[in-house]
Parts: sequence; structure tokens; C-alpha cells
Amino acid sequence: MAADKITIEHNEASDGGNPHRKDPTTIAANAQLATEIEHTMSFWKAIRIYKKSVFWSFIFSLAIIMDGYDTALLGSLMAYPSFQSRFGKPVGSGYQLEAAWQVALTLSNPIGNIFGIFINSFITEKFGHKRSLQGTLVFLTGAIFIPFFAQSIEVFFVGELLCGLCWGVFTTMAPAYASEVCPVILRSYLETMVVLCWGIGQFVSYGVLAGLSGRKHDPWGWRIPLAVQWVWIVIIFPVVIFAPESPWWYVRKGRIEDAEHTTMRLSDMNYVQAKQSVDLMIQTNHLEKSIAEGTGVLDCFRGTNLWRTEIACVTWTLQQWTGFVITGYATYFYEQAGLVATQAFHMSVGQGGLHFICTLCAFPLTGRVGRRPLLLWGMVGMGIMMFIIGFISLAPYTSAQGYAESAIYLLWFTIMELSIGPGAYIVVGEVSTTRLRSQTIGLARNACNVINILNSVVGPYILNPTEGNWKGKCGFLTGGLIVFCFVWVFFRLPEMRGRTYEELDILFSMKIGARDFKNQPVDLSSHRNAPKANLDAE
Repeated sequence: MAADKITIEHNEASDGGNPHRKDPTTIAANAQLATEIEHTMSFWKAIRIYKKSVFWSFIFSLAIIMDGYDTALLGSLMAYPSFQSRFGKPVGSGYQLEAAWQVALTLSNPIGNIFGIFINSFITEKFGHKRSLQGTLVFLTGAIFIPFFAQSIEVFFVGELLCGLCWGVFTTMAPAYASEVCPVILRSYLETMVVLCWGIGQFVSYGVLAGLSGRKHDPWGWRIPLAVQWVWIVIIFPVVIFAPESPWWYVRKGRIEDAEHTTMRLSDMNYVQAKQSVDLMIQTNHLEKSIAEGTGVLDCFRGTNLWRTEIACVTWTLQQWTGFVITGYATYFYEQAGLVATQAFHMSVGQGGLHFICTLCAFPLTGRVGRRPLLLWGMVGMGIMMFIIGFISLAPYTSAQGYAESAIYLLWFTIMELSIGPGAYIVVGEVSTTRLRSQTIGLARNACNVINILNSVVGPYILNPTEGNWKGKCGFLTGGLIVFCFVWVFFRLPEMRGRTYEELDILFSMKIGARDFKNQPVDLSSHRNAPKANLDAE
């Protein structure tokens, strides 16, 4: 009710029939009103006003399902006899993929991601989120044909690489769009929804594989799971045709009337309220231009943007460091812990379901808990679990030991999905300036991909019985890494919950310590230099 009262009382002051839409004084006054509304808006009121923003954010997040689906799919397909007979070499009475091609196919997704992420940072800024998503879906439609009809391992690899390029676009576009179409109170919820969609993709993959388990010797056993990816395109593309573009993108391009129109499409605001909201975007964009003029990738490493880029990159890599070695080879870890292959697969399927349940539970948690305590306490719990796994492995081996280590790992996984899992997406989605959002998210995701590739290469040498054969002792390595991660979060990660993007810009420009962010008052009026009258397109 407070927000409504503020808006209604100032409707006349906000517009006043002033025909000069770009009057700096009016823009500053409207920006102040919009900031007050952001801070007084409750969760349920935000849902009521921004329900269309939630819907469109969900539509963009659906593309993430395909990334989660393909990530879980490829490793299982390589174990299919029909896949091995098509792309492998004769070994004894059967066929096996060459080790080099196994590694290549495993890395095709993250390598394609790296290129796709950089491409997205350019196409999104030039064409906007909507047209970039449409173009990528069209490209993906053709790319899926390549592995589907592949007759050689080389062609299959190229197809997966091109598909991975599309996944890279999706993984950075969805969180960026979500962060730009919702108010402060909903930021954590919509970013957590991105994580949920990724988990849905993995779970669907397990279901498809389970349904085709009787066709492992049939070529359609590995082709049908690939064809399922076309289903998501058929669902998403027709809906995206009607999707509104991000109003922030319109503001950066100087298309203010379009920004106001799309703001009304994304919410239940009237024209005056939408104008207030857009004026806050104009004010924020002007402030960011005064701090750093450019919008290129190199600008992410200049001035205070360097710290913000560090936060984004390190926070996303925390998902890899805090589960180093084990997370990328969960099924293999279960087997090395002593479970038979069937039990290990069932544990992996259960883990996919656990991901879905935990992410649902994370919605209220991330909305009520700050970013720092969410990550700090999460790492405390995960570190304890990893060290327990390590100490259990020191005891003489028994059959119960494998179950104990696997159960503790699932507890670690639960804590991760309630903390760093969604927390990383939330931090990365809000830490950058709005002008460098796609570029910063791209750099952060690629940092995560690089560590993922490192994990993929190092993991087998640590777990394989013919190499390191660490088994549960790798918990000591991962636990030690978690300690270092905890120290970084404590000293370098600021609390950003409840802050508008303009307030975050000011706090970072003040260069105060990370631990002082939460209680630092921000005097917006003293930092608001009136925007220039000519809002030039960039």
C-alpha cells in the first residue's frame, strides 16, 4: 500500500503535463519516486504487478532446459552399444570409443559454450535479447540435424560443438533478461528459476534415457534423445515472437518511448508509473556512463568494474571449486566408493530429482537470506561434508563405507543446491553495471567453463583406480578448496540484497569494503547529476 500511495500522490508532480520529456529535473524526481517504490514493494505486491515479467522471464529461462538436458545426455549416450558400434572401433566382441574422442565429446559442450557466450555479449547488445534468442533458436534447429544424422565421430563432434555454442548463448541470456525485467524484490526468485530450469533439463534427460533403456542396441536409442531437443524449440520459438524486449536495452539505445511501452507490457503499471520506472533506468544509465563510458568487454576490467567482474567470475566458479573432482563424475564417484553400476545410476537419477526439490525449497530461502550469509553458511556445511567423506575413506573398506560416502555426498549436494547453486546466479545477475551486464555474465560463465574443463581433465586422474585412486580421500582436496573459497567470500563479496542498480553503482564507486556494504547509507540526491538533455543512442 505504501508504494501505491507514493505513486498516486506524485502522479501530477511526475508528469505535470510537461511536454519536455527529457527535462533533467523531472527525470531525477521520477527516479527518486521509483526508488522509493522499489524499496517499499512487498513480495506479493510485486508478483501481482509484475506477473507478466515473471512469465516472460520463465519463457527465456526455458532455453536453459536444453543445456541441462544435453549436459546429462551425452555421457550416457557414449555408453550405448548402438552408439559405440556407429562411432567406435572394434574391441574384442564389441566396440569402444577411442579415449581421445571420449574426451573430445565430453569437452564439446563447454568449449562450444565459451564461444557462444562471447558471441552473446555482442549480439544481445546489438540486436536485443528477443531477436538474439530467436536467431539462436533458428541456428540450433539446423545444428541438431548434424549429430542426429552423423555417420562419423568427427561430424558428431562438430554438431555437438555447434549445439554447445547455442547453449552458451542461452546460459548467459536468461539470467541477464531476468535481472532486467523484474524489481529488486523479485531478482533472487527469477534467478533461482533459471537454476530450476537447468535442473528440469537434467531430470528430463534421465527420464528419456530410462524410457529408452531397452533400445540401447537400436540406433534410434541414441537418435531419439537428440531429436527431443527439437521439441523445446517448437515450444519456445512461437511464444518468444510475442515477448517484450528488455526496457533497459531500449534505454541504452536511446529509445525511451519504446522503453516505457515495454515496461507497461511487462507489468500492470499505468503510463505515469512506467515513466517513473524508465526514468530510474535513464538515471542509472547516465550514472554508469559517468563512471565508465564504454560497453566493450575490456571495460569490464577498468576502474571499479574490475572488482565487479572479479565477483561475478569467482562466484560462478565457486560452483566448480566447492565440488571439485566429484561433481563432474558423480556416477563414477559412486562406483569408486563401492556401489555397483546399477546402484550408481539410480543414485544419479535420484540426485537429479533432489536438484529439482532443493531448488524449489531455495525460492523462499534466497528471497529472505542475504547473499553473503547464503554463500558463507553454505560453504561451512559443504566443507564439513567433504571432510567427513575424506575421514570415512581412511577407515578399512567395508560395503557400508560406500553407502556412507554416497549419502554424505548427497547431503553435500543438498546444501549446495540451497546455497551456492542459486546464489551464484543471483550474484552474477546483479553485480555488474546494467551497461556491461551481458559482457560480465559472459566472462563469469566462461570462467566457470574453464574450471569445468580443468575438472573434466583432472578428475579421472584423481579418481581412476589405475591413476590416483583417491576414492573418498578427494574430499580432503575439495574441502581444502572450500576453505579458500570461504575466505574469498568473507573478504571480497559485498551484500547486495535489496539494493537498486543505481545504489549498487554508487556503493561500488565509493570503494568501500565488502563487509560494509550492508549498512552503508546511500544519499542518492548527492550522487544524481542531472542527465544530459540529449539521450543519444549508443
